[in-house]
Amino acid sequence: MCGEEACSIQLDMMRTTIYNATDKILKSGKDAMNSFAEEEKQRMMLMGLRRFTKVEPYNVKESRRRIAAKMLEAGHYCF
Repeated sequence: MCGEEACSIQLDMMRTTIYNATDKILKSGKDAMNSFAEEEKQRMMLMGLRRFTKVEPYNVKESRRRIAAKMLEAGHYCF
């Protein structure tokens, strides 16, 4: 195996982390902006935040299952 196949589990781990982190970043950013910005400035800042925290749809459930299967197969944390 070489290329993407050789590191498919690591890619699953990376994509899952990015998928989860994006939601946390969006929430924290909205909380911060809502605490100090008002009206039009707030609306524009929130639009920018949404623009920069877009993530492609990804099946996190299957990704987590593949990661768990690899760890169960190894019998320990293997990363």
